[in-house]
Amino acid sequence: MASAGPLDEIRTNSASAYRKGQDDVAQQRSRKLTQSRLLTENDIDALAVLEYAAQDILQKYHAAMRQMEVRLETLDQDLKLRQRRNPIHHIESRMKSIPSIFEKLERYGKPVTLESMEANIMDIAGLRVIVSYVQDSYDILDYLEHQDDLTVVTVKDYIANPKPNGYRSLHLIVKIPVYFLDSKEEIPVEIQIRTIAMDFWASLEHDLKYKAVRCIVGVDSDAELKECSRIIEDVENRMQVLAAALDSGTKEKPRAGAVSRAKMLDLKEELEWPEGQTPDGPSIAPLMGQPGYFS
Repeated sequence: MASAGPLDEIRTNSASAYRKGQDDVAQQRSRKLTQSRLLTENDIDALAVLEYAAQDILQKYHAAMRQMEVRLETLDQDLKLRQRRNPIHHIESRMKSIPSIFEKLERYGKPVTLESMEANIMDIAGLRVIVSYVQDSYDILDYLEHQDDLTVVTVKDYIANPKPNGYRSLHLIVKIPVYFLDSKEEIPVEIQIRTIAMDFWASLEHDLKYKAVRCIVGVDSDAELKECSRIIEDVENRMQVLAAALDSGTKEKPRAGAVSRAKMLDLKEELEWPEGQTPDGPSIAPLMGQPGYFS
């Protein structure tokens, strides 16, 4: 038998290092992959080495995810200063696990290699952006499209065209430049933009689909979930119209006599009014905080 070479030794050590303390993860990966084909011991060893080596690649995607999250937070703060509102309620982030990446490559019939992983899996890094109104989803897409160093690769509009089960969201793949010591790479990040109401529906749908609701006699859970999605969409549209009307009314018709609290305090410091009086008559101090007087 030929003696083990340096490469074989590296593979053995890498596999051992990976497997130490990772038995549960390895078993989970093996169960998923063996659904489509039977893995030999050599296959499992090769996948363990591959998974260990993929950790370096994941660092790039993690850096891209963090940079994109900062972009969105900066955008939200700028909108707060300019428009006096934060369209982004909150942002969630996640990195796809290596076992799930390998399983997805298998499911798509792609080679399970590092090169294939980077070429075929666009959602290794992902962000979920939760916004207040439907229009906010499209506004954020528009803002991102106008950033000249970003590339919007794909847009899947499940808001205008919901999935058959009622799922609604705006899915983007955006490439962002990431600078390393001696190179620059454009790395894809998946961005899901949805409203608070859409996220509420998706979270409960995800929970319910793992329960035996479909088996209950007289309950069509698929139809019920789809109907709930339709009701939520109707409520969102009505809220959007209401928000637009209120915003328009505030801009076009300021309340007569309305004065900001800051301006009121400035005037009070500049003028020595008699106690309980203003230049125009009785003090309006008792009315401070009442609707129609201070914004």
